[in-house]
Amino acid sequence: MIKKIITADGSPTFFSEEYGEPYHSITAGAFREAEEKFIKPCRVRETLRERDLKILDVCFGLGFNSVSAVKVASEAGRRLLIIGFEKDIDVIKASLRLDWGDMSGFKVVLKELLRNRSFEDGFLTLNYCDKELGVRVFIGEGRGVVKRISDSYRDFFDVVFHDPFSPKVNPELWSFDFFKKISEMVRKGGILATYSSSLPVRKALQMAGFGVREGIAVGRRSKSTVAVKGAETVLPDKLKRKLESSIFAVPYRDPYLNDPPALIKNRRNGCIYLLNRVYPLECIY
Repeated sequence: MIKKIITADGSPTFFSEEYGEPYHSITAGAFREAEEKFIKPCRVRETLRERDLKILDVCFGLGFNSVSAVKVASEAGRRLLIIGFEKDIDVIKASLRLDWGDMSGFKVVLKELLRNRSFEDGFLTLNYCDKELGVRVFIGEGRGVVKRISDSYRDFFDVVFHDPFSPKVNPELWSFDFFKKISEMVRKGGILATYSSSLPVRKALQMAGFGVREGIAVGRRSKSTVAVKGAETVLPDKLKRKLESSIFAVPYRDPYLNDPPALIKNRRNGCIYLLNRVYPLECIY
């Protein structure tokens, strides 16, 4: 179940009763969050001035992040390809009932996605294609989609918008094992952006081959995370020390990408408990 709410910039979003969280920051605003936490840190605008771009949208949701990228690409006159996945097709349908304000002209993308359906790689797939834009959204649970498509998109994407619900309610999409699969699909130098600043998320990204950096604070005190594949981690000394030595930096683990969320959380909590006693991290992992 979802219900409509209005965010700080006047843009609408939904509140998920299943996860107990909104789809976007209420204090930042839905479209502002898309711009500040994904478009800017991923250098979408700068890249599209120079060349075409390929984006992986982790948790397509209402489509605001992808549609914001579509707007930038249309202004630059470049080719944009977006591959995404979303667990609930009804969220995409419901998004069209919202008032998108100045972005309403881009609703056609979602309308065409919902109109052009196929069945690929074992999933219902929504498709949009014209000479400047290609969008494909797999409808299914994220881990299942990634396991199925990762070999077809190895070293492929320039940018990742990582936008699931928070690690505390959606840990299965924040594990080291999930980020490792995502990393396999990203080219060297590719950028992943996410709103989370948590230590286990940053540690998991680092272990998966990304250099971790701080983003900006939008609608919250803590700064978002920007991760660059194959780069060095660049963080303030205090944060870097925490990432290297804090027991709370233990990442979520989901070795076969099919464990229930409660087990993923309990596994991490158990590791922290042991680390707080006598065992070094390598003995646990």
